[in-house]
Amino acid sequence: MKPTDFLTIDDLRARAKKRIPKLAFDYLDGGAGSEANIARNRQGFEDIVLCPEYLRDVSERNQQVTIFGHTYDAPIGVSPVGLANLIWPKVDSYLAAMAKQRNVPYTLSAVGTTSIERIAEIAPDHAWFQLYMPGQEYICFELLKRAKAAGYNVLVVTVDIPIPSKRLRDLRNDFTMPFKMTPKIIWDIARKPNWALATLANGKPRFENMAPYIDDAAAGKSLNAAQALQVSPKLDEDLMRRIRAAWDGPMVVKGILSPRSAEAAKRIGADGIIVSNHGGRQLDSAPSSIEALPRVVDTFGDNMTIMLDSGVRTGGDIVKAYCLGAEFVFSGRSFVFGVGALGEIGGSHVLDLFANEVDLTLAQIGCTNMAQLGAEYLWK
Repeated sequence: MKPTDFLTIDDLRARAKKRIPKLAFDYLDGGAGSEANIARNRQGFEDIVLCPEYLRDVSERNQQVTIFGHTYDAPIGVSPVGLANLIWPKVDSYLAAMAKQRNVPYTLSAVGTTSIERIAEIAPDHAWFQLYMPGQEYICFELLKRAKAAGYNVLVVTVDIPIPSKRLRDLRNDFTMPFKMTPKIIWDIARKPNWALATLANGKPRFENMAPYIDDAAAGKSLNAAQALQVSPKLDEDLMRRIRAAWDGPMVVKGILSPRSAEAAKRIGADGIIVSNHGGRQLDSAPSSIEALPRVVDTFGDNMTIMLDSGVRTGGDIVKAYCLGAEFVFSGRSFVFGVGALGEIGGSHVLDLFANEVDLTLAQIGCTNMAQLGAEYLWK
């Protein structure tokens, strides 16, 4: 099949679902509890109506956006996705290379399956590093040293995992690493030969950035190893100030949904925040990211760079987020669906879809660049 056969992110998701073992696909696609927050993320975007303006010259349109001193060629980047190489081998590397080629940011997860150093080699000027607060605090500062030494410019600290969430798909699938090779799983993998052969060729994924610190991670064994790196109920403002002091570049706090949390991020010295509910993977009853965005922007829009992720699936979603005050937008699942569906070229096709839809939407509402977007393009 050709990339042009896939006209939407949902098309790519459906194709990826057919090519990836259920256990791995559900890990990517699923969310917390009943997954109402995933549905709420989509509904939040769909409830927003744009107000088109005509009798304007829109023959030339531009999607470039500048944040933290770098001008990117598209208004969207790649969110961090943990265990990405389990979903499809070499996802991390493919998406980092795409980000460099297309001049967009790529964010490597601390629980990614490709090393900090390797991603910095692939995309030296386009890679951001996303940090979780580990249960073992010293690991956090070791990872910061490695990211700084590798040349990362932007640090993203995710703060919305005080404890692990209850993800029913993973529990029902008895998701472990390595997979428990039951007859059901063996049969499922056998029906996904492209995934099986690619995984065999590239080796089983492991938590590369954790391997020096946790034996189970080095052996590629345990999801508990990932949780040990992701989860800390002790992440408070004092600890965040120490992280801020250890990083001399732009620092972004990811997982903010309220003005009070944004105020705390400002107090600790953050340069920006990402309004995010972790793609619906943490608190099932949380608001959608797009619902939370205007409240944060109204309070802190002049004082920090405010960005958004969670639930973005179309170029129209991107435009709506910018109209509500976002200065940049990210998506994680969309890009991984693309690689799962199409392999190495999938991430670039996802970016093509987003860019084309943004361009069409800008023209239809009478706008020529992202900086012009604002509340005047929203139907009140």
